[in-house]
Amino acid sequence: MSGQRVHRRLLRVAAAALSITVGALALTGCSDDSGEAKTKGRDLTALQCPMEETGETGGANPYRPAKNAFDTAELLGLQLAEAREKAARHNCEIIVSREDDKSRPVPIEIDPTRIYVYIAHGVVSQIEGVGGGL
Repeated sequence: MSGQRVHRRLLRVAAAALSITVGALALTGCSDDSGEAKTKGRDLTALQCPMEETGETGGANPYRPAKNAFDTAELLGLQLAEAREKAARHNCEIIVSREDDKSRPVPIEIDPTRIYVYIAHGVVSQIEGVGGGL
């Protein structure tokens, strides 16, 4: 009889382990897809230009991307003239704040249409920010 008890106990443990595994797979959304997950909406971490005021005064972020905003990361790797043209199509202006490891003077007022960039050898190498302190 003790052999049957051990056998039943092992079956229960195996069944419990299988249930936990199936549940975990269901919760993690495991599927046969090997492609990347598709996301909806904008990337909330992207630095976008132009920005527009929300009209909120007590909120943490009084600016939001305008309807014609674009992800400024698209400027990386472009020649400065080409980057300026692309930005201008969205009513934005490029301000070079650092060129070939040398800082440059920049306007200090807040302007949600300004994109501050670093350039190296005439190519946009880094996006410093949008708006000058937004």
